[in-house]
Formats: sequence, C-alpha cells, structure tokens
Amino acid sequence: MIAKSTVNEVQIYRNSASVIRNGELELTEGRNIVYIGGMTVTAKQEDFVLKFPENIKAANIQLVLRDDIDTDEEKESEKIKRQIEEVDYQIETCTLLKKLRETNGDFSGRMDVSVEAQEQYMVALPRQLMDLHKQLNELNDQKKKLNKEYDKAVDDEAKPIIMAELISESAGTIPFILRYQEKACSWKPKYEVRFKSNEEPLEVSMKARIYQNSNEDWKQVKASLYTGNPAQFHGLPVLDPVQVSIYEEPQVRARGMMDGMAAGASAFLGAQAMSAQANGFMGMAMAEAAPMMKMAQVKMDEAEVSEEETMSAYILPGLKDIMTNTGNLVVLQNFDVKADYHLLSIPRVDNKCFLTAEIVDADWPLPPAYASVYIKDLFAGDVYVDPDSDPSEKFSLSLGQDERLTVVRTELPRKTSEALIKNQKKQARSYKITLTNNSKENVKVLIKDQIPVSTDKSISVDVNKLSDGSLDVDKGEVKWEINAEPASSIELEIAYSISWPKDKKIQEKSAPLTSRPVPPPADPNVCPTCGNNGGTGKFCVHCGSPLNR
Repeated sequence: MIAKSTVNEVQIYRNSASVIRNGELELTEGRNIVYIGGMTVTAKQEDFVLKFPENIKAANIQLVLRDDIDTDEEKESEKIKRQIEEVDYQIETCTLLKKLRETNGDFSGRMDVSVEAQEQYMVALPRQLMDLHKQLNELNDQKKKLNKEYDKAVDDEAKPIIMAELISESAGTIPFILRYQEKACSWKPKYEVRFKSNEEPLEVSMKARIYQNSNEDWKQVKASLYTGNPAQFHGLPVLDPVQVSIYEEPQVRARGMMDGMAAGASAFLGAQAMSAQANGFMGMAMAEAAPMMKMAQVKMDEAEVSEEETMSAYILPGLKDIMTNTGNLVVLQNFDVKADYHLLSIPRVDNKCFLTAEIVDADWPLPPAYASVYIKDLFAGDVYVDPDSDPSEKFSLSLGQDERLTVVRTELPRKTSEALIKNQKKQARSYKITLTNNSKENVKVLIKDQIPVSTDKSISVDVNKLSDGSLDVDKGEVKWEINAEPASSIELEIAYSISWPKDKKIQEKSAPLTSRPVPPPADPNVCPTCGNNGGTGKFCVHCGSPLNR
C-alpha cells in the first residue's frame, strides 16, 4: 500500500520551491518495506529529504515507479475505469428505454389498443420521459466527474514513489515528513503605485504573482516567498596564473590505444561521480533537515518580513490556496515613498509632458518589476521600475502623461559659413521651445534639451543662447525649471554653433550614458522570469512560469 501525503508548507523561490508534505505510516515491529507517494513528475527527484521519528532506522531509501512495485493492490485508475464502464452501461440502458417509450407512444396504425389505454399511456409518458431525461443528466455528470478522477489517478500513478526499508522497535502508526524541490514553480513581484497629490507621498503596494505548474493544487498551506534562489550557486572566484609560451603547431595523434585509455578514464570518472551522487543522495534522504538560515523577524500588516543572511523572505499570513496552472496574486506589503513631483518634458525626443516622481534609491529597496500606476484612483498605465544600485542616487518614476500642458519644439533655419583664414566651416543652429499651460493652476515643469558634445579636438561647439538654462558640459544636457502660470505660454531658445575643418564631414549620433538594465523581453519564446527559451507550451519548461503568449 502506498502511503499518501499532503502539502502543508511551501517555500517559494524566484524559480523553484521547497515543498513540505506530511503523512503517516503503519509499521510492524522489526523490518518494514513501505512506499510513500507525493512527489510530482516536475520535482527535482535527486533532492528529497525524508524525516522519521528518532526510534525509526532507515536501511535503504530509493525512488521507484508505480509499475515496479510488487503488490496485488489494484490501481486506483483501474477501479475508476470500471466505474466509468458501469455508468456507460446505465447511460446506454436509459437511452434505449427513452427511445422505447417514445416509440410506444406512436399509436398510428395500431388497432389493438383501446382509446382509454392510449389516453392513460400519453398522460403518463411526459413524466416518464422527464424522469429518464433527468436520470441521463445525472449519469452524464457522474461520468464527467469520474473522468476527471481517472485523469488525476493516471497522473498520480505516473509520479515517482519512494521505497523505504525501515526498522521499527515496536508496531504502530508513525508520522513522516517529505521535503523536495519543485522546479515548476516561481514568483515575481508586481507593484501598484498610487499618486494622490503633490503634497503626499506615493502609496506603493508590493504584490507577488505565484506560478506553479505541478498539476497539483496546494490548498490551505503555509507559504513563504524568498527573494533569491538556492539553486543558483556561485563558487568563489579563482585567479589562475597566466602563462606565456612559444606557440607550436599541433601534432596529428594516432588513434587507437590512447583513445581507448581516454574512454576508460572517462567511464571510471563517470562511475565515481554516480557513486558519489548515490552516497550523497542516501545521506540526504536519511539525515535531518537543518534550518536554512537564521531569521530576524519583523511584523508587518500584510506579510511577516524575515531578513536573512543571504536573502529576504515574505511569510504570508494565514493559510493560502495556490492553484496549479494559474497565476496566484498575493499582497506582500504596503508602504509610502517620499517623492519630489514635477512635470518632465524632453521635446527633442517627445512633445508630451509626463508627471514624474523623483525618488531616492534607498527609499525603494525592492527588486526591479513592472508597476501599475494610478492617479487619484484612475489607471494611468504600466511602467517598469528599476532603481539604480547606488542608494544615494535618485531615479525618476513616470506616473503617466499630463495632457494639460503642450510643448512644441521648432528648429529655426540653419546658417552655414566658411572662414577662409582658419580653413573651417561653421554652422549656427537654434531652436525655439514653446510651453503652454492649459490648466487653471500653477505647474512646476522640468524641460530638458541638449547640445552636441565634441569628441574630436578639431570640432568645437560654442553656446550662443540658453534662455537662463543650466548646462551640463560633459553630457551637453540643458535644463530649465519653470513655474508655469495658468493659461499662459513660455518661450525658450537654445542656440549654438559647430565649427570643423571645411574639408571634412561631421556626423552626430546618440551614445547611451549608462548601461541600465532593460525591461524583460517581449519575445513570446523567452521566459520573462528565468530568461531561458521556454519551449512551445503555455508555461516555461525550465521554471514553470507562464510565457507572454
């Protein structure tokens, strides 16, 4: 008999999960061969831990398949299959009986039935047909339910089973704990950012979307979310010596005995590796699981946050249902973030104005993720939030477009001249920026533009006019901080000249100033969680997360 187990706790990492199950075993005194179920086909089968009471000794533990078990016990799928066949027979019988009732209700051409008998039959026929129709519906519903149970039983029978040889000092019922790594599970953060007014901080709600594709629903379980992933192990770096030698042409090596020696060595190393893996596997299965990390817990309203040595954990309150093949959304915590609000416009790139929050990186100690932005309870759109790693720096968070202001950037005619004495060509450029405030209130606006930055000594860029804007010489960035009054327009002008040798040509190209990470790819074949090619299905074959399809 296979002992069943139920999930009571899951520890979910960014692309895997530790599943903890509980169950009971009936043991006799002395030697017992027991079978324990519960592991899934998507579990990391070489990494499982079994825990028994101290008075139980384990002599042998290994994974087997259902068909490998020498038992006379009938499979659950076979029992359900017989029940389905019985229901099919009842459906066939009711269908034939219904057709018979309908056929017997046709008295045309029959002279051996009295009018009174015909009337009695026709009066009773509707009730009889209705009863048969109701019975058929119930049988079809029963068959659908049995078919689901059959599919589940087939899936369960395909799962690996743990065979354990246990030695008990006495007969009785003992508890056990099974722990394994589930590969088809992951979670990723999702934020909600709410802007109320310029005088109030941003309200941020950190949520988590949990994905698991184990084909098993985890109902009423204790759940914790970890910000890291224990499967990603990085060894310490090693500084290998650099050797310089004379290059020699490779010699052609005769094949034969040396290849056989190499193959033998490879086979020996492979056997040694398998032996070491088996020894480690047995030790892991029989050893007690040590606590992963020392925790320092802080109480939160939505989740209990645990700051650990290598990662943070969010312990969800109460018990949760984490269903398979769907995204489970949970709230982790809510907090306020101080921000400096202003409207930002970069008309050289885009004529729109954007409501922007300037936030200190240290005030947003959260991983990069997409955020849904709400302005006074109105949805403004989604934005990717990725603060810099320097806690003393600030980053800009877009809160959406502000349609109350319009900005127009116009290039004035260019003027080109040649200086014969200096053998140079000179070009004067100027641009007019017009800002219009169509609202009924004062608005603080930050406008950015730029002038080219020379990367060659023979090219010079001279500033002629900036309309009191501040210039960052290294970046060529020009800023204006403006208080736009209601129903008013403001004009700015930026003018500069470029000089270069007249026998040369110049080119302008934009160069990125930083190498900030970009949002996750939109390629439907690339998993947004682990970054690998997720395969052709609905969920990633590596981590189980849903693909963008």
